[in-house]
Amino acid sequence: MAACTAPEDERPDKLVPTDQMADILTEVHPAEARVSRMALTSIDSSNIVYKRLENQIIKKYQLDTAVYRKSYIFYSSHPREMETIYQQVTKNLQNIISGKTPKKT
Repeated sequence: MAACTAPEDERPDKLVPTDQMADILTEVHPAEARVSRMALTSIDSSNIVYKRLENQIIKKYQLDTAVYRKSYIFYSSHPREMETIYQQVTKNLQNIISGKTPKKT
């Protein structure tokens, strides 16, 4: 039966907790926006800059890139859990915008 399960449906051994994933994505999305505003001339340059920012964020949370990616894939294939994460991301971003919560560096 396990052979019939898609890899993204299997809960990874080191799944990033939902609250931590929300914190990470709260930083990832502004990083994406920052890169898109840079108006770099090539997609390759944009990808390099974004990957560097993303890796800094992941490192800040003391995670391995593979653990983050496997967790993101898992949550992406589980809409209810991803919805819960993005509800928190939305709250986090609203708090940052309103100045209620200091932005994490």
